[in-house]
Amino acid sequence: MSLDNIEDDYKVSTNASELVEKISKIIDSLDNEKGVNNVLIESENIVNQSKELDSRLDTIHSLLASAQLQVQEGIYDLTDYLGKISSQEDNSVQLSSRINELHDLGRKHNCRIQGLLEAQLALQENLNMLGSSSDKIEELLLAQSKFEKEYYAKSKLLSAERVIASKSLSKEVTSLMQKLGMPGSEITFSINSSEGSVRLNGMEEIIILTKTNAGQDFKPLGKVASGGELSRISLALSVVTSKTELTPSVVFDEVDVGISGSVAEIVGQMLKKLSNRYQIICVTHLAQVAAQGQDHMKVVKTQKNGSTFTQVASLSPKERTDEVARILGGITISDKTRIAAEEMINSSS
Repeated sequence: MSLDNIEDDYKVSTNASELVEKISKIIDSLDNEKGVNNVLIESENIVNQSKELDSRLDTIHSLLASAQLQVQEGIYDLTDYLGKISSQEDNSVQLSSRINELHDLGRKHNCRIQGLLEAQLALQENLNMLGSSSDKIEELLLAQSKFEKEYYAKSKLLSAERVIASKSLSKEVTSLMQKLGMPGSEITFSINSSEGSVRLNGMEEIIILTKTNAGQDFKPLGKVASGGELSRISLALSVVTSKTELTPSVVFDEVDVGISGSVAEIVGQMLKKLSNRYQIICVTHLAQVAAQGQDHMKVVKTQKNGSTFTQVASLSPKERTDEVARILGGITISDKTRIAAEEMINSSS
């Protein structure tokens, strides 16, 4: 039984006494001695007798006969309806309980009452699946075994390629580190196999090992290198892998710490080379690095009313020349430093 039917039955049940009274009155008015039904029967008989005297009454006789038949059927249907609602007078409590039960089920299954049938079908489907769970588990285990075999086969190929690539990468990055003001430094990659476990990126755990000075032992990168050294090693890695990396933006924070002169110029040139493929954002205090950039932004901190504010301004060509000159010569900018700054910017463009 649908919710609509239950609600209709509930309305009937709660108003059964009133309906019985009204329907009984209608039946009585239609079917008593002077009721509509008997009036129509008598009228039909009179017209039926009279049509022998005037054939034009034949149509009227048919209409009266049809009307009497409709009234008679109405009396039958009303009598049947009266019998049904009389039995529902004491059914309102049960119907109210059923409606509340349906609302509770709707809240439990997070759906409208009308959606309970779909929820029932979904639960039945899940029960059917549980009934055949042993077959399903066996099927899944076979699929898992197949995927594991494929994984290990491809992982071994990847491992072999990683060993070869790591040697080449170590050599190229180490060579660049010498040019970036880190003489005697080296980098290598520890590839530790972890067979027996499935991992997203293969069977190995790869650790970057480095030594920043000759004679030292290799140690994990994060435990050895300083902030500036980390930036330069990152720069070297980015340059070497620039054709395979897919990172859209790279940020270098004070990559020039501890370097100057020609090394600083090399750092600037490498950053500029990388900018052909990535968006490079570099925080620097060296004119040789700043001059290589396409855009120059100045960061200034000010204090006002006990609070510190940071402002970032994009510099015009003249302002950029003045800023590079300030980095070169200090607070007071001379014509010589301004000329040197302008030449430095022009030579890098």
